[in-house]
Amino acid sequence: MKKLLYAVALLGMVSLTSCEDFLTAENKGAVTDKEYFSTPAGFQSLVYDAYGTLDAIFNSTDVTAYFNAGTDLYCNGRQQCNTALHRWDAFTPENGTVKSFYNACYDGIRAAYAIKFYAADANVSADAKTKAIDEGRFVAAFYYYLMVNNFGGVPIVKEYAANSVTGYPRATAAEVYDYIIAELTGVIDNNKLAASTATKGGGEASIEAARALLAKTYLSAAWDLNEPAYFKKAAEQADLVINGRELTAEFADLWKADHSGDDDAEFIFDVEYSNSSSVHDQQAGNRWQSFFSNYYGGKEEGMKNGSSSFIPTLHALKNFTKEDKRYFATFMPVMLVTKVWDPSLTMFKDSDGKALGDYYAFYDNGEKADGKPVGVYYPAWWESDDASIAAWRAEDAANRTQTFVIRQDEKTSIMDTWADYKITPTYDFNHPDTHLKSWSTTPCRKFDDCTAANRNYDAGHSLRDLHVITLPEIFFVAAEAYLKDNQSDKALARLNSVRKRAGLSDETSIDIDKILKESACEMFGNGYRRMDLRRTGKLVEYNDLYNPQLKGNAAATIGEKLLWPIPQAAIDANAAMSEADQNPGY
Repeated sequence: MKKLLYAVALLGMVSLTSCEDFLTAENKGAVTDKEYFSTPAGFQSLVYDAYGTLDAIFNSTDVTAYFNAGTDLYCNGRQQCNTALHRWDAFTPENGTVKSFYNACYDGIRAAYAIKFYAADANVSADAKTKAIDEGRFVAAFYYYLMVNNFGGVPIVKEYAANSVTGYPRATAAEVYDYIIAELTGVIDNNKLAASTATKGGGEASIEAARALLAKTYLSAAWDLNEPAYFKKAAEQADLVINGRELTAEFADLWKADHSGDDDAEFIFDVEYSNSSSVHDQQAGNRWQSFFSNYYGGKEEGMKNGSSSFIPTLHALKNFTKEDKRYFATFMPVMLVTKVWDPSLTMFKDSDGKALGDYYAFYDNGEKADGKPVGVYYPAWWESDDASIAAWRAEDAANRTQTFVIRQDEKTSIMDTWADYKITPTYDFNHPDTHLKSWSTTPCRKFDDCTAANRNYDAGHSLRDLHVITLPEIFFVAAEAYLKDNQSDKALARLNSVRKRAGLSDETSIDIDKILKESACEMFGNGYRRMDLRRTGKLVEYNDLYNPQLKGNAAATIGEKLLWPIPQAAIDANAAMSEADQNPGY
């Protein structure tokens, strides 16, 4: 497995500082920056550094808020979701989360364009220079894609700022889209990148990744700019990526907690982590295995330490049907324990104070509960009736008689500590007070890391790769683009390709809602839900219907605030911007 070890990119000699106003490189060694970056190793370190900046977005504590706040699929748990982004509460240009995202994007763009700046003096071949520069262009284009989808128009910086620059004017959304399209088209035309890097780690830009990003860009631009011709272009580029393929790998195998699916051809572009302790500090992992789960106790109780927010709404769970193979690959149906316990105990510890929780035993037992004591059972909504639960207990009565059952249905039981278990399922699943109870919702296991060397009940230690652009996503891009281009037969074919792998029957008709429903199941957790809803004009509607914090009041609450505000600090620091550049509603 080819791994790009970004953290050591600059070898401790020269580092690029991260500042809002694009400060120049800081020389920390005896050599100058140009001397070091002229060497093959130094020049390559610039490429690694550009990729490494993606960690600031995708491994941020706020990544769940960046892409999933204010949507239909996620809600508060024991902890609240980001209040400004999730329910538009006191959402102002001073918001720190939005500012961090904005700064991280420009830090990434600066690092990406440092490659071209230092390329002239690099002692590498002309092809190697072009390839490296095009890798930087891809990374920068990706950041601009994220920004135009969240802020609309933003200042366009096209080169590395070696000296102080007083300001860049805010470009229109059309100008940003034009720039992204031109850059990605240039990268594809140069054809210096590998055709695909998916099966070699996926952490390096490729022609396939550039086409995928171009398809996504055309799709967003078609909606935002009211440019119908771009739907056709989006479909064309998406189909070039799909290249006649079907989704053949089992969904559960792709997302296996032992990393074995990380380098599948479906994962077009990744943020890479290494699982080799000889070349990578295993403590420097990502925190994704804690996401989309409530709190179930920490390692002192043998349970996974969930982030306690952005847990699935009932709407998210009910998007899945009984036949959908993705459900049990996404959610953990049971919490195993080391032994059947005395129901009088009030914590997940035995009478000697030893942890009873045994979260990872599910993986050690072949991803099943057979023959193991089950502490908590989360029956899916279609199996939450009394008869189904009784039948489940009877399958292994010795290990399931004392199991707490928390139904994932309209009416559920609640539990915070064992002593607070209310067995009668009379509590409204969607009520915020229900979610305050730690054990209310099935954990998300899609991003678990169960490898023995890296197994850790705390957050921040997973070495699973983060899949940023995937092939199923491009099937959805094609489906949406063909639908809007009035080619419903092709749109339906692309949608049904995804459904087929999930074990579902073909849809016979298609609309935007069906595409969004399918992507909610396929891409739970790793999708860009807020961007999808805003792009398709569904942001207010879906929040009004399904966001427990905004239900019935989304239009009045959101108002004109469909885009994020340009950070006030960015406007204040930019001589070429003023209050007139702020987005509507702020």
